[in-house]
Amino acid sequence: MALTELKGQQTGTQRVVIERGPVRVFADALGDDDPVYRGDNAPVPPTFPFVMPYWGSLGTGGAAGLPIEKLRGPGRAILHGEQEFEYLSWPHVGDVLEGTTTITDVYEKERGDGGKMEFYVTETAWKQADSGTPVLNAKFTLLIMVRPPK
Repeated sequence: MALTELKGQQTGTQRVVIERGPVRVFADALGDDDPVYRGDNAPVPPTFPFVMPYWGSLGTGGAAGLPIEKLRGPGRAILHGEQEFEYLSWPHVGDVLEGTTTITDVYEKERGDGGKMEFYVTETAWKQADSGTPVLNAKFTLLIMVRPPK
């Protein structure tokens, strides 16, 4: 059963330093060889904010702060759902950002085979750490496929 009690909870604030190496490697992984991603003041590729909590975090990061240990278990598969980014300004190498994440929705749907799908939607508001200027909003949906009962 989906953990609906998580809806509305903040999962904390993370501080991230955007570094040149990860930006270049991320662009390479996407097959984007545009030289713009190789400089000292390079912009981040459009979907880079998805990896910021994993790569560059100065604290704990990953999976938008969701309690993964509570979501795992026998008969449960964790999948990447949707993601979207709303840019207010474009982050660059050297920026130090703070992101505050809130679990904005938790719901489930029945599958045709008797199993369930649980959805955990998080939204992270990223801002410049020094000025508090909003930079972008990231939305991420984690999907749990739950095997039907035997």
